[in-house]
Amino acid sequence: MVTLDTRTGEILALVGGVDYKQSQFNRVTQAKRQPGSTFKLFAYAAALEKGISPQKTYSCGGIRWQGQAYKPCERSSGETDMYGAMAQSENTIALQVAREAGLNSVVNVAQRLGVKSKLQAVPGLVLGQSETTVLEMTGAYAAVANDGVWNRPHAIRRILDGGDCTNNNDWRTCREIYNFQTDNSARQQALSPQVSRTMTRMLKTVISNGTGRAASVGLGEAGKTGTTDRAVDLWFIGYIPRKNLATGIWLGNDNNSATKGSSGQAAALWGSYHRP
Repeated sequence: MVTLDTRTGEILALVGGVDYKQSQFNRVTQAKRQPGSTFKLFAYAAALEKGISPQKTYSCGGIRWQGQAYKPCERSSGETDMYGAMAQSENTIALQVAREAGLNSVVNVAQRLGVKSKLQAVPGLVLGQSETTVLEMTGAYAAVANDGVWNRPHAIRRILDGGDCTNNNDWRTCREIYNFQTDNSARQQALSPQVSRTMTRMLKTVISNGTGRAASVGLGEAGKTGTTDRAVDLWFIGYIPRKNLATGIWLGNDNNSATKGSSGQAAALWGSYHRP
């Protein structure tokens, strides 16, 4: 799990494993995992950028795309709009939305929001097929919380040269080697504020009446659940706008074996962590 300051991208808390003595592998920064439905964020944002209304309705029926058959809605029926589809994490709607927006546009949005991992522009991308890191995904959600301004997640603000100081007894006189604030590559306006605010309203429905109810803490939080095949990966990524906090939680096994849980457990853990 990792918590970021949504205004700056600063890492406020990070847990990369159970015991550093047993394993030095950092599951937040190094592990590449399938993000499941948390990736739908980029499909819906791409559609909004194209001017597609979030109130537009889509059929809950199954679809075929690029030779692959996808099942109908699991929790909805008839037709539903983006709000309902996001809340209930309906795959067929997310796929239809992505098809209308264009897969390359979905990839482009994800990359602008800080996903550096390799992404394949195929239908399965929308459902979280391409592997990413917890830090990348949490940074993307933090940017949405920050009116679309992406700040590279970071743990270092400044670096000073301790061997090059005017006064060796005062660190403030040391030569500055790096400053995050002056690093132009560390931030960008990835989404418009309008698209970001619509996405936040959409993600709030996930918690108020959707698959992420277990994450509810009563602070206006927004977020998304994610589960991969056989419950190998369990995710919840969310943010609290008024507190400027974004937290991503992943649960799973290093050997990619199935778990016996659901993304509801990740959501419940997120809620316990943020509950006042």
